Amino acid sequence: MVPASGWFEWKKSGARKQPYFIYHRNREPLFFAAIGKPPFDREHGQEGFVIVTAASNQGMVDIHDRRPLVLKADAVREWLSHDISPARAAEIVRDGALPESVFTWHPVAAKVGNVHNQGPDIIRNTGDG
Repeated sequence: MVPASGWFEWKKSGARKQPYFIYHRNREPLFFAAIGKPPFDREHGQEGFVIVTAASNQGMVDIHDRRPLVLKADAVREWLSHDISPARAAEIVRDGALPESVFTWHPVAAKVGNVHNQGPDIIRNTGDG
């Protein structure tokens, strides 16, 4: 599980790309489904995780066909269970995700493209786009 306040997507507009910040319309925290095996062991190359993605229907910034799988709060605990079966995990993916209708987005500055740029200014609405 990866907690987040939102994620960024870039949309091509003419010759330039415009980044957008996508987040819960009520500013609630998001929980991205992920796969990994903590504790991570850098010495043996076993570090990190992958974020599970889901199909993204038309209407969500219309950028990519994939988006992070964002779980409902009541599905989080079960997703984290060591006893979860592959079949149950598939059910959670199908039934435990937040619908696209709870998300909203706004344009942000292109500085989000540089990992050295950090802070609350990164997600400020620029009104561009």
